[in-house]
Amino acid sequence: MKLEYISQLIQGVTVNRIEAFELNDESTALETLSLKAFNDALGITYRGIQDKSEVIVYKQKVHADVLTDANSLIWHSLSQKAVLLPPHYSGLLITNNFIKMKCEESVDLSYLEWVLNEHPLLLKQLAALSAGSVISTLKLSSLRELDIPLPPLEKQKLIGHIARLKKKKASLLKEQLELEQHYIHLQLLEQMKSYS
Repeated sequence: MKLEYISQLIQGVTVNRIEAFELNDESTALETLSLKAFNDALGITYRGIQDKSEVIVYKQKVHADVLTDANSLIWHSLSQKAVLLPPHYSGLLITNNFIKMKCEESVDLSYLEWVLNEHPLLLKQLAALSAGSVISTLKLSSLRELDIPLPPLEKQKLIGHIARLKKKKASLLKEQLELEQHYIHLQLLEQMKSYS
């Protein structure tokens, strides 16, 4: 089934089109969704500079559809990855590098996240859509046309649950490795104390 039939796709905003010059009764300050926050939710280490930023925008030009929530997937057009953001990332302004996916109740969000990021059929479609371009980015119109395998909701929930467990296990293994490396480092420093 085409993604556009199971999900409303909303392009993030171009900040300079809604940006206000000063904070007053007609404007508000909002934090933007950063690539660091996106990668953190995806379980990927972000190596860039902290790109957290706050912008002042006109209230009348910002609506709930361009803010993050815990009930939608966020697609990053450059990395071509989707993520279900945890609740503590709710209320962030979605900029034009991101697309919000508001899904029907017949779609499990964890399942769809897994399909978009890991299913071989989707990876093949994404590779074909971005072939030949220097900067691999996916347009909203191409995203709408992706064919999504859609089993019954109960099967989606099971697959989504397994995908979440897999993601959690990977996170815990990564944390364990970091702790082991830190412990070894401390042991090496301890061994060097008598020679300093």
